[in-house]
Amino acid sequence: MRDMLAASSARLAAMHAHHVHRDPWPAFEQVDVRGVETAVRVHAMRQWAGRARNEYGSVHQFSALTHALAEARAPVTVIGALARLQTDEARHVELCAALARAYAGPDDDAVLRSWPTPRAPWRDAPRVAANGDVSRIHEWAAEAAIAACCIGETLSVPMLEAIALVATEPTAADVARQILRDEHLHATFGWELLGWLLPQLDEPARGRVQAALAPVLSGFEVSTCGTFTAAELAGTTLEVTAPGPGVANLGTLDARTYAAIFYATLEGEIFPRFVALGLDPQRAWAERPARAAPSK
Repeated sequence: MRDMLAASSARLAAMHAHHVHRDPWPAFEQVDVRGVETAVRVHAMRQWAGRARNEYGSVHQFSALTHALAEARAPVTVIGALARLQTDEARHVELCAALARAYAGPDDDAVLRSWPTPRAPWRDAPRVAANGDVSRIHEWAAEAAIAACCIGETLSVPMLEAIALVATEPTAADVARQILRDEHLHATFGWELLGWLLPQLDEPARGRVQAALAPVLSGFEVSTCGTFTAAELAGTTLEVTAPGPGVANLGTLDARTYAAIFYATLEGEIFPRFVALGLDPQRAWAERPARAAPSK
């Protein structure tokens, strides 16, 4: 993670800060976790380091989407909005990486430096056809918007709300709230972009976008829920509350809470919005690959 925060040049750093440090910047140097159990501190450090890597991956994904739609000669309003998203994601990288570094101990350098090359969860974008046709790019962009924004960014909102609520360390709550303010916009962008793209697709292309929903939903379910299933959590009440006195939380959620938020958000927000755009998420859900048995 220290590589993510490595110095470049004074002028580049100033340009970056001018666009990225839009809110009062958290006082990471004042973070004090000396009284926190080592296991709790290390777990939080790993969680925030992983979030920094994921946010860097979002920069990579949105830059690819920007490039493809620019080649397709998308309206400048689309390209401009995407540029804003990339700036936001760069801020998220810095916020998460700085918090991970603040939580790190002297033996955690290897974790902080673990920074693999980002890989997008989709195939490379097609090029403009020889005859100038851009329909395949629009189809690809619709699938990308579904994964990166409509599902990914929409899920981030309630998860960050929960993190901000349970965090007893003030800087973790500040970081979650700063990112949260952007995620609302990012989710809205995704739904608006999908709503602009789908009417431009012919029926075969819309069918392929529909077919792409199942593996995307499966991927999110596996990565977010582990072995928890919707059936296992059915009928339970999700109640996220601040920990009791003397219990430290550095901005983390347990696996069951992540899973409960995932299923509740799919049912209450994501699926209805897909339906409103003419897609069939229930069919995609039924067609997703089978998963492992629920946890015990």
